[in-house]
Amino acid sequence: MTAPASPEERISAALAVLAAAGLPSAEVSVEGHEREIAAVRVPADAWEWMLGGEGTRAAAAIKALGFRYVAVDLLPAAS
Repeated sequence: MTAPASPEERISAALAVLAAAGLPSAEVSVEGHEREIAAVRVPADAWEWMLGGEGTRAAAAIKALGFRYVAVDLLPAAS
């Protein structure tokens, strides 16, 4: 599978990963040099989920989209 090319395509794909995992209200932004960091913002009640096994699998899927890092933004997403 080829990773999406543009940052916008990677954001859309990352949001799809999170929605499929049950986090449709998650937000993703792209940060850093060469836009290589996916900053994921989830509702406060989903932080524990994001730091567990499910979140680890979601982060791996997001990295597979071409991001070098996946970070959890500590400001909660709007629910």
